[in-house]
Amino acid sequence: MEAKSISGEDRISELPVQIIYQILYQTEITPKKAAQTCVLSKRWYNFWISRPNLVLNRERKSWENFVNFVDQSLRPHVEKHLCLEQFSIKCEYHHKKLASAIDRWIDLVVKLNVKVLELHPWNSDTYYYSLPDAIYAARELKTLTLERCKFEFDISTTKIITFCNLKILDLRSAHILEDQLQRLLARCPFIRTLQLVNCQGINKLHVFGLVHLENLVVVLGVLDSLKSLIVQAPNLRYFGCGGMAQLSKGSEDNLVPCNIAIVDAYNTFEALKLWDVITEKLFQDMFSKHSNIFELDLESCYELKNIEIVSEKLKKLTLSKSRNLEQVKIQAPNLTEFVSEGDKIPFDLPHFVQKSNYSKGLILAIFCEKTETIFIYEDPKEIVVPPFDKVRILFRPVKHLESFIHDLMTMYPKTMSILSITNSKLLQIIQKICAGKSGIRLLKHKVLPTLIGCPDDAKTKRSYWQRRLKEVSTYTIEKEMDALRYSWLKSTPLFDQVTTFMFKW
Repeated sequence: MEAKSISGEDRISELPVQIIYQILYQTEITPKKAAQTCVLSKRWYNFWISRPNLVLNRERKSWENFVNFVDQSLRPHVEKHLCLEQFSIKCEYHHKKLASAIDRWIDLVVKLNVKVLELHPWNSDTYYYSLPDAIYAARELKTLTLERCKFEFDISTTKIITFCNLKILDLRSAHILEDQLQRLLARCPFIRTLQLVNCQGINKLHVFGLVHLENLVVVLGVLDSLKSLIVQAPNLRYFGCGGMAQLSKGSEDNLVPCNIAIVDAYNTFEALKLWDVITEKLFQDMFSKHSNIFELDLESCYELKNIEIVSEKLKKLTLSKSRNLEQVKIQAPNLTEFVSEGDKIPFDLPHFVQKSNYSKGLILAIFCEKTETIFIYEDPKEIVVPPFDKVRILFRPVKHLESFIHDLMTMYPKTMSILSITNSKLLQIIQKICAGKSGIRLLKHKVLPTLIGCPDDAKTKRSYWQRRLKEVSTYTIEKEMDALRYSWLKSTPLFDQVTTFMFKW
């Protein structure tokens, strides 16, 4: 039955075309739900089958049914000569007939001036989908994401590559020779984001001539053959690099880091993320040569033992899961956000806090993994470090307090002890949670390019903890706190300032 207004008019069908397309384009609708739109309005269903974005997943369909499904989805666009904004397919690839079908679809969407093309023909590690020549004629293409695909073009025939509008190139577990990659990049003059993840066939990578390149992410596994990475990109802003190792001869346990050099972008380079096998020399050379870095993230860097982080510009620092890190000397007076996670604290925390700049207001939290307890210091200068191992330290500006509380709650603490100040805004927020009136809004932050393998979206995590939280209450320290925490707090001058909350999940 079609939806009608009181006067009998079909007001849903009368919505402007632009609004209908906007709703359908920004909403992921399954084929089953899409068929149900005709219940609301037949006109809506017609718009849906000719929508500008086609995101198609094989799921449990047989390959024959999936081919028919994609063909039917493309037919209205071909018959009406409609431009296609996005074409994305995810399917298991192990059948030659399916390969020929993908070839045909690529040829069609290129003729439809597709702007976003995503191919995910997932399969075992032994098979690649060989890309047809038709893909290189996609002049209107702006984003290209390829997974488990193999480049077959001859480097002597680069005239077939016309990616003159491409801005984002994302290759995942792809097979491409270094000469092919160099020629491909040479035909992408306006590329802004380049991501290479677990790509095979590259021994040496020299990124140059890309004056618009702002974001570069390179991730390779231990069996990959990359030995050298040189980056010459004068406007590079973000560089993420991890898993950069090869197996040395005669020893599968001895990992040899890849040589990495960024020889440009001295004025624009703002954010650096390194993980896995990164040597101290590599890190110190890279960091010292780029004095404008304001965000640094070191994760699981097992080769790091003693490092120095000296910077007037650094504002955000993350040190996590680097189990061999013994000593970190931090001289960053303008640091406003800091996260440290590991079995031990590799720096003098009270000294670090005392040297911090409090002109904009800072707040400190320590999460003790063993006891599942969070200690929050609204005045970090009053810090007394709790006697626990495996801690996570978080240092944030007071102006991001609501967002900070959300991040702490995603750790699902059992207790939270707050060493508050007069007229504490923090206590007010927690008390609202206790009353079931959180009123906490999610703050929008500038988001750097997403890396493969990064944690789940923060916004999703925040909404999830709110659904899991059953009860919040205050409690008497003497009766309900364990002996170790109680004796420690009792011995500090902060005992009378503590307000403690208990959470039940």
